[in-house]
Amino acid sequence: MTVTIGILGTGHLAGFLIRGASGKGYRFLVAPSRGAAGLAGPDVILTDDNQAVVDGADHILVCLPARDGVAILRGLRFRAGQSVLSAMAGTRHGPLAAAIAPATGHCTMMPGHANAYGAGPSLLYPPDPFWHGFLSVLGPVHPFADEAEFVTATAFGALSGASFFLMDSMVQWFVQNGLPEPQARRLVAETLLGNATVVLNETATLAQITPGIATKGGITEALVGVLAKEGALEAWHRALDVVLARVRGNS
Repeated sequence: MTVTIGILGTGHLAGFLIRGASGKGYRFLVAPSRGAAGLAGPDVILTDDNQAVVDGADHILVCLPARDGVAILRGLRFRAGQSVLSAMAGTRHGPLAAAIAPATGHCTMMPGHANAYGAGPSLLYPPDPFWHGFLSVLGPVHPFADEAEFVTATAFGALSGASFFLMDSMVQWFVQNGLPEPQARRLVAETLLGNATVVLNETATLAQITPGIATKGGITEALVGVLAKEGALEAWHRALDVVLARVRGNS
């Protein structure tokens, strides 16, 4: 059976999520916009406007810009029995629920691009069977019953984005030192993917794993030593502190 989901917002995130769910039992209603043409496909149906999207589905996924998304939702008419999942960064459950009443609201966060390949993790607050099932086709799901924990976890969105800049820096170093760019790109990506696989599958903690990796006098110890001396590792904590303050609404 095909399930219909209305999508409000037709930017990059909506496109990534539609790609990830393509052929997996979902169809999507979207409203006309500059970005809607890029979402064309067998699973996408173009409606008249945002209200037609809301009227045509029991489940609504909100990918609107965070700066004015809640205001747009307030201007729409939702009905009892509908379930709305907001992917708007920084939007709390309370304002969302007030904007979409009498529908019920849930919040999520995901990296986006990785979800197009079914590889990106998603957060979900509060837990919900339908939305958990949908997000599962896009990658691993982390449900939260505690909003404070959910908000802290949303900082991973910035971490995900920053990792691309980190990978690009590594790739460019190898290129500058003689490797062809395609090979450098694969080497960096495969290295991080392999190490992530270790972390996901080993029962040992990272504190137990790292001593066997950074052996005395080895090249890993040399690299980590320079990074520590330059404050590069601690800088990630300081940067994430800035992100956390923003997602908590403290800055």
